[in-house]
Amino acid sequence: MFIKLGIIAGIVILGGMIFSTEINNIFPLTSATVFDSLIDDVSNFGSIASDSVEQRIDSSIDKIVDKTSNSITNEISEAGNKITNEVSEVKESSQKIISEEISNFNPIESIKNIFTDW
Repeated sequence: MFIKLGIIAGIVILGGMIFSTEINNIFPLTSATVFDSLIDDVSNFGSIASDSVEQRIDSSIDKIVDKTSNSITNEISEAGNKITNEVSEVKESSQKIISEEISNFNPIESIKNIFTDW
């Protein structure tokens, strides 16, 4: 059995030596192309990973900006509503007080009080 393996290995080695130029023409620098292919794959993986990270960061920043914008908008709306309610309350109470003062105003009494206080 070892003799058969030795004969086969010898034929393959002898054939490789005889047809080495043809083998180089058929398979030129196979190890170099494998190495170049591996380098290309690694660089492509790096660029794909970099693009993926950039996209995730961009989407995260967009989400943060949207949430912050919505939160600020909601807070401003709530503050505006509170101010509007308070202004309405002040307006109503001012109108009420002014109308009471006007209805209680007696010009003759006011003039009389001005001259009697002296």
